[in-house]
Amino acid sequence: MHCQRLTLNTLTAVLALAISGTPAFAGVSAEEAAKLGMELTPLGAERAGNADGSIPAWTGEGIGEVPAGYQEGMHHPNPYADEAPLATITAANVEQYTHQLTEGQTALFATYPETFKMKVFPSHRTAQFPDWYVKNTAECAATAELEDGGNGVTNAHACVPFPIPQSGIEVLWNHLLRFQGVYRIDRVTQPSPDANGRYVLDKLIRHQYFAYYDPEQADSDVYSYFIPLTLAPARNAGDAFLLIDYKNPVTNPRKAWRYFGGQRRVRRAPVLVYDTPIPTAYGLRLVDSFDMFFGSPDKFEWTLQGKEEILVPYNNFELGSGDISFKEILTPGHINPEFTRYEKHRVWVVEGKLKDGERHVYSRRKIYLDEDTWTILVHDMYDRQGELWRSAMNYIKLYWEVPVMLSSTEVHHDLLSRRYSTSGLVNEYDGPIDLSKPIPDLSFFTPQSLRRLGVR
Repeated sequence: MHCQRLTLNTLTAVLALAISGTPAFAGVSAEEAAKLGMELTPLGAERAGNADGSIPAWTGEGIGEVPAGYQEGMHHPNPYADEAPLATITAANVEQYTHQLTEGQTALFATYPETFKMKVFPSHRTAQFPDWYVKNTAECAATAELEDGGNGVTNAHACVPFPIPQSGIEVLWNHLLRFQGVYRIDRVTQPSPDANGRYVLDKLIRHQYFAYYDPEQADSDVYSYFIPLTLAPARNAGDAFLLIDYKNPVTNPRKAWRYFGGQRRVRRAPVLVYDTPIPTAYGLRLVDSFDMFFGSPDKFEWTLQGKEEILVPYNNFELGSGDISFKEILTPGHINPEFTRYEKHRVWVVEGKLKDGERHVYSRRKIYLDEDTWTILVHDMYDRQGELWRSAMNYIKLYWEVPVMLSSTEVHHDLLSRRYSTSGLVNEYDGPIDLSKPIPDLSFFTPQSLRRLGVR
């Protein structure tokens, strides 16, 4: 599905039409909703820059002019290739920057004092959105509601449900339901190097259909259909999963099936939820840590702690480039910091504490969400004793052809084992995530189809 980019010339008209056509405000008041597209961006961020100018105002222009020579389907050229870092943070000077870092980020300097660094570049608020997304979000601001104690969302479709959030759980749902395309196919590798830098290239093809963003599925309770198919290593080749997720994962829990290539059998996978380890991630990533957070939020009490200005992965075009190899990226302890980019941005901060009586390997999690896109950029995770255990970062960039902000890769660090796990590397393939293919028939997302995919 292709959508025109939002322009400032159309923004006011689109938002005014959406708001004036809404007779009642179940979410926020008419006065609050009217701020969207005015002092707030269409998705609810502060339009203005910060006090010292280190975070610019949002303009809606994305990267500006698309780099010369780019054709759709290519890896995205880096529009900021000529920029020099404003600063380079190392273990030697990190004390000057801890007020702009999360606890997990700071811990990486202590864990890898000789090699980890963060190159900080000028900030660019490149987020852009399709016009229909803007219109729908203005309407959802008035109608979207939480249900079942915050464990589901109703009266929302194809939008950010809570662009002016009142609680931590609303912010988390904005991440879970944010726009990531409608149907996407990616061929990725997700290696998990050990402490010495040794790894296996786990290769997959992933099909993900976000029914929540398909106008033909406006009455459906399904949020997404997801099929990851393993291509390598040989011992797992042909294995595949089918996951069906709903807008209320408590009323409608995830349905999951697994196809075992060696057995040529499809079986239900009832435990593919919460803190179940992802099979290909060597225990370093959990099912509910996929896409930084994925699945039901019901085990944790989520508290909104406000906004902070911190240094986060942003505009990581070089890391997603087709000009560098997996071997160049995958260095011992962490990915190669020469290819990463950090910028100062405002983020929403939400803390999740495990509810009394619930079980999970994490007792607490702290997430930092980009105010412009509702994408989790940093996720710090704490063990049952409350000690920092893992930290993940999401290296996003703009897919200007849609437009949508998506990940160049996620990196999940285990600070105790000194291993990390990546998800989404595409550098050695023909192009990045493909969002141009037509949506397949729903019969594609069935256990029967899973068997056919696995034997190809």
